[in-house]
Amino acid sequence: MDAPGVTDDGSGTACVLELARVMSQYQFEKTLVFVTFAGEEEGLIGSSLYAAKAHKENQRIEAVLNNDIIGSVMSGSGRMENFRVSVFSEEPADSMSRELARYMKDMADRYLPSMRVDPVFRADRFGRGGDHTPFNWEGFAAVRISSPQEDFANQHTATDLFANTAPAFVTKVTRVNAAAAASLAWAPKAPETSEQVDRNGQKVTNLFLTRGKSRYDAALKWKNEHPEPDLAGYVVVMRSTTAPYWDRDVFVGNVTEYSIPDLSIDEYVFGVKAVDKDGNESLVTPYIFVPRAKKTIPVY
Repeated sequence: MDAPGVTDDGSGTACVLELARVMSQYQFEKTLVFVTFAGEEEGLIGSSLYAAKAHKENQRIEAVLNNDIIGSVMSGSGRMENFRVSVFSEEPADSMSRELARYMKDMADRYLPSMRVDPVFRADRFGRGGDHTPFNWEGFAAVRISSPQEDFANQHTATDLFANTAPAFVTKVTRVNAAAAASLAWAPKAPETSEQVDRNGQKVTNLFLTRGKSRYDAALKWKNEHPEPDLAGYVVVMRSTTAPYWDRDVFVGNVTEYSIPDLSIDEYVFGVKAVDKDGNESLVTPYIFVPRAKKTIPVY
């Protein structure tokens, strides 16, 4: 059915164009790519081709921010809100996509306290998918950013018009994107908390996390080859295994190991991030075995 597509997904397209216009005026330490994909409704065609090509060529993609339906503030049931946005990320609990969602929340809290980022701990809306999904399939960190209130009666119909779209809300969500993207583009690269080793002819993951010499401590190490000249050091973060967000952090300086006495590594999740002298932070690299996502076709 023909549809103007103002909210789905003219709102996301406007976000990308405005970010490109503004951010092209600055010099970043990493490459930023602004892209809109064709054929999403026909089976994620454009994004699938892009993600597969990137994986085949071993491209280094640190983060994919997919904005899809960010112009709706009124649901079909009458709920209305314009102060928060949902960020969806794939399982498991410490996938790099999940760390990216946590990062977006932290950057919004820091730079846009009037706008709330709500991470939603599932790959997408229930039973649905978007252009971030193929990047998840190929092992890249990718999230979906969406309005929490959708009007399903307008989607894919002739009523998806400006009259049913909130440009002011699109502006807020675009600022959320800018805060996260600029922070990452200026930040040092994330440290490594594991390595691949050969064991009996098979590649296995060796985490740099032990119980220390006492067998009762949390002994953390990490690697960062060729660190940036403006690197200030590292922050160790931790949380209970049942907590959704990192709730403790300590700046440990420009070192590559740190121990916490008498703390059980069975009861906490640990991570580490790099920070430069301007305060820009990398994504957190968790100390956890993260399996590669399995390819599942979303149902629309």
